[in-house]
Amino acid sequence: MNWCAWIAGAAVLLLAPAVAAQTAAVAKPEPEEPDFAFLSGSAYTQTKKSAQFIHQTAYGTRRATDALGPRNDDAFLFFQRVEYGITDRWELDFVLPAAGSRTRRNGATVTSDHAVADGLVGVRYRLLDEATAPVTVATGPQILFPSGSVGKGTGFGGAGVAWDVAVSKDWGGPVFLYNTFNYHVVPSAKDTTAGSGRRFALHGATWATAIGLRPLELPRRGGSKHDLHGFLEAGGSWQQSVEPGVASGMRAGELSWVFAPGIRYGYITSRKTLVEIGVSAPIGLGPNGPKRGLIVQFQYERLFGER
Repeated sequence: MNWCAWIAGAAVLLLAPAVAAQTAAVAKPEPEEPDFAFLSGSAYTQTKKSAQFIHQTAYGTRRATDALGPRNDDAFLFFQRVEYGITDRWELDFVLPAAGSRTRRNGATVTSDHAVADGLVGVRYRLLDEATAPVTVATGPQILFPSGSVGKGTGFGGAGVAWDVAVSKDWGGPVFLYNTFNYHVVPSAKDTTAGSGRRFALHGATWATAIGLRPLELPRRGGSKHDLHGFLEAGGSWQQSVEPGVASGMRAGELSWVFAPGIRYGYITSRKTLVEIGVSAPIGLGPNGPKRGLIVQFQYERLFGER
């Protein structure tokens, strides 16, 4: 399994801009509903002077058999994301992940690597809003910076650029829908072959869709609120990477698909601070990437200063 390709694809997919389970009316002066699903991205940007801090821990595994017998290939992804509303339409995003891989045979670890992965900084602009249009659309550029390790499979060894497009629709009832697409390129990725100075241009894309459900929203006295949201998500990624060779490597591509049901509990305080925790169980579809996994996510959002 090509772990560098899986990590890169999973990172962009999981780090895709926020999914908001909120009614897309005119932006309010305080944080409202959750701004991040487990896989899918949405078009709902942070309101002005509001910030959200997101931590996600993801684990995936696949059982395979080779000439040495059965083995388990495990993958890990941890990331911290910060979103800040510059205005009600402009949002600044910063992501720094860490990733790892492990191979086990008969319960014993054979190889294990982990390191900081490539991060990103980007901006998004809310181009259309459901207050005046049928759907909400947000788009913007991202810069991928080479903070990862080429040797440990968590980075490409070169900076890159990406463009993200998200389309969302909230009907104001129990159902909402989100779609996101992200295309990225690393123009000068390092060769993974020892001693080779060759560089490669690597391309990748991720896409995802989420159907969201609101089975419970319970307002309390003083303006606080409990809510429970369910998600059915599906997505995929295509990522190029460099396969090591004798004198130099060669470019290879990998396509993966995933389906992920998830549930999330949120609490908004009377001061409009949002705290959330959720779990999701992604299921890999196809021969690439983990076959099954678990995602645990924590979110904290609040307004800083007066508007």
